Amino acid sequence: MKNETRTLPIPSVNIITATVLMAGILYLFWPVLIYLATLLSENEDYSFGLLLPFVSAYIVYLKKDELLNRPWKSSWIGLAVLIFALGLHVIGVVGTGRYFSQLSFLICLIGLFILIGGWDLCKTLSFPLFLLFLMLPPPITFIADLTLPLQLISSRLATALLRFGGIPVLRHGNIIDLGNRQLQVVAACSGLRYILALFALGCIFCYFYQRRPWKVSLLLVILIPGAILANAFRVAAMGLFPILEQPGFWHSFSGWLIFVFCFGLLLTVNQLLNRLQPENLSSDPAAPIAPTPSAGRRAINRNLIAGLVLMCLAIPLIHLGTRINPRPLKQSFDKFPLEIGPWHGNPIPVDPEMIKATGAHAYFNADYKAISDHKQISLWIAYYENQETESIGHTPRHCLPGSGWDTLKSGVTEIAPGKKVNYMIMDAMGKKVLVYYWNLVGGKIVTSDRWNKFYLIYHGLINRRTDAALVRLIIPIDGDMEAVRGNLNSFANLVISVLPKIIPE
Repeated sequence: MKNETRTLPIPSVNIITATVLMAGILYLFWPVLIYLATLLSENEDYSFGLLLPFVSAYIVYLKKDELLNRPWKSSWIGLAVLIFALGLHVIGVVGTGRYFSQLSFLICLIGLFILIGGWDLCKTLSFPLFLLFLMLPPPITFIADLTLPLQLISSRLATALLRFGGIPVLRHGNIIDLGNRQLQVVAACSGLRYILALFALGCIFCYFYQRRPWKVSLLLVILIPGAILANAFRVAAMGLFPILEQPGFWHSFSGWLIFVFCFGLLLTVNQLLNRLQPENLSSDPAAPIAPTPSAGRRAINRNLIAGLVLMCLAIPLIHLGTRINPRPLKQSFDKFPLEIGPWHGNPIPVDPEMIKATGAHAYFNADYKAISDHKQISLWIAYYENQETESIGHTPRHCLPGSGWDTLKSGVTEIAPGKKVNYMIMDAMGKKVLVYYWNLVGGKIVTSDRWNKFYLIYHGLINRRTDAALVRLIIPIDGDMEAVRGNLNSFANLVISVLPKIIPE
């Protein structure tokens, strides 16, 4: 279809078509939006996102005269954007990437705007749309990759500040030992929540009070180390004043002080930059543009009608194509053998909170001892009938360092010809362990988190299943490293031979 001149306000058929198309988008993404709203309201790390749609709506309101009086050009490219967004939604549902489904909703809105007014309309609404993207919680794997380094940075800085104040402390990973008590820098204290919220706040501030890209970039960049440093001071203060560590007024108040400090830093740096190079405020981005004469108000937007037809066809196809069948275990983990070669197992109870955190539908946890030399290996298996909860992201790569273990070395090792698993050498207060872990998807050992996601998407689309398992082995390093590795290799191969009897292939 060739581009057609379109102007708002539009004839009633276009209003009806756009309204029905928007209703179809809302219907398709309603479960995604409900999940997003629940997550934003219940998770303090992302609660700032609830305010961003209102800020976006306010900015759109400031632009209402331009939107109502400027001529727009509808474009068929909006159809291509809609198709891309719907495909991304399918991948998000099948591959359990809720972020991709949330992202695809916003891309659908962009496609709708292009169908109505082309790229010019999207350019006019670019910043309000950008704020909506900031509202989305980042993917779990992205958060996990950022949280742990931030925890360790906060721990190191807080330890340095306490030592600078004359307080003797020891640090083990993210645990600060104060002698009479230990302070654990958990994920919530990593500072990521402040960085995300302050970045959004900085963007809004710069939209209204800055014009030059280099100033905007500098202001946004400086917020990151500012938030990290302020968070480290807060952690150090918790070491001095235990009341700050306990949930309540003082704990929350100390968190708000970080926002006050960083916003003050933003204002101060902005003032200094404006002194170096005065800002020209004559071109206020929020100021409305004078009405422009328009024509063609009665033209029917065929692109919108084509978009509506596309959505009507896509909704039932997506519902049918993304239906995933849960795949239960072949046998209960109660049938998992406690005698594996020369190893004898003893089941270990698991904290219900840990099971809730992993989201596993079934699990097995036991310590195995060698009959000959009494070597002990811990075996943990978490099984997921489907991946709706995205809990497969709880890998030892993130969980063990988050509980006070330092990673000395990590990588992929071959335990037998053609069999590779992830390994980590961990240390906590001088105690060293060797860890093996891998994902099991469709009977295939997968060591990469990214390939694991790819296989989940593949099996979801082709086989209508996203079941998977996470297997972890831990053995203490209390002697010759090669002997320890040999014991773990032998046991891992025995476990791999048993798994097909329990876990579907």
